[in-house]
Amino acid sequence: MKIHPTLRRRHFLKTGMAVGVGLLATPSLSLGADTKTLRFVPQANLANLDPIWTTQYVVRNGSLLFWEQLYGVDANLQPQPQMAEGHEVTPDFKVWTFKLREGLKFHDGAPVLARDAVASIKRWAARDTMGAIIRRNLDAFEVIDDRSFRIRMNQPFPKMLFALGKGSTPACFIMPERIANTDPFKQITEYVGSGPMRFRTDEWVPGARAVFTRFDGYQPRP
Repeated sequence: MKIHPTLRRRHFLKTGMAVGVGLLATPSLSLGADTKTLRFVPQANLANLDPIWTTQYVVRNGSLLFWEQLYGVDANLQPQPQMAEGHEVTPDFKVWTFKLREGLKFHDGAPVLARDAVASIKRWAARDTMGAIIRRNLDAFEVIDDRSFRIRMNQPFPKMLFALGKGSTPACFIMPERIANTDPFKQITEYVGSGPMRFRTDEWVPGARAVFTRFDGYQPRP
């Protein structure tokens, strides 16, 4: 499966502010002498970075920099694979089998595994409306191997890909299992993603400064 050519992180952020955030003003941008540094003033304080615990779009926007999703929704509102290599689904839309792309790794160097994805989906589903449908009609989550997992439903759920890839809050970001096992009604205290940017907790001053730097180990889709 190939990602839609218009599905780009910068495009998503731009359209998300216009569509998802509604009437909020466009954040201010500034480029200094060093053009490798982008200074960005969002519409609200980035007081935390737990996109499951809160539904604030400023948190969702920041999370898109350093976490990723299994799927993403393109400009035509069609789900496209992101961390996923692809999927298989039974004709009745009850059994969904997913496979992760090769080479995915978290910022701490650990590989992204199927059990990380399953734990992350479980935490997200406890707080999200579409996730609640999955929980209500779930037979089982099954980890098949390091890169594959399965979701068994007892009722058809044709919207699975959209649920996992939607950008509205809370979005289903994939975290290391140890972080995703945090109670969904409590804030996480560790910020380790697999996206193109790292979050620098050592430079974070809530309400004043949040720093993201490039992750050289990021594996984009071909």
